[in-house]
Amino acid sequence: MVTRRRLMVALAASVLCATSACTTGSTAESPSSPAGRTTASSVTYASKAFAVPFTVTVPTSLGPRPASDTRTFLTWVKSDSDKVRFLLPTAVYRPGHPNRQKPPGSYEKYLAFLREQVEYHAKWRNEVETTVDGRPATLLTGTTDWPLDGILGCPAEAEDVADCYGLQPDLALRVAVVDVAGKVLVAWSTVNLEKERDTSADFARFEGMLRSLRFAPPS
Repeated sequence: MVTRRRLMVALAASVLCATSACTTGSTAESPSSPAGRTTASSVTYASKAFAVPFTVTVPTSLGPRPASDTRTFLTWVKSDSDKVRFLLPTAVYRPGHPNRQKPPGSYEKYLAFLREQVEYHAKWRNEVETTVDGRPATLLTGTTDWPLDGILGCPAEAEDVADCYGLQPDLALRVAVVDVAGKVLVAWSTVNLEKERDTSADFARFEGMLRSLRFAPPS
């Protein structure tokens, strides 16, 4: 009986090898990684005009080049609901005030300004103190049930609040505030909640970009 059982096991194994990928000492590749094919998943981009020069590793899913690279604004746009932005604010809009104002002048004051917006329906959560290339930074997720145009800030070319950035009811933003030699750098990833309820993949991709970011040494 033992001999017959071993024979049956051996026959079953040979049938399995004949009908599937039978390998010895190796692991089958996943469907997303076909044998003999390599795919670059990211590229390194060096800012061209941004006033705080840096390099960053960009997933190819966002595209190899940004949609904009100016002195105060650098952004990748995959779709209307998927964006990664870097901003050096030249102005902000405070809720209830129609005119643009100077942005808070320091990292600490800018963070305090953002936190104050809870009085105007801003909702901040998942706040984490960290560093970006050794610079002090704070990460936080922002949502709102009321439009808060311009509270994140405006690029230099902005002429109206419509050209500035803030929280909107249909969006979730993972925001990074970074202290770069006394300048406030604000970066964020945008997810449209009407199209995509799960923000985890987009936010993880954004935080991966932040970990790869390297500022150029002062000249």
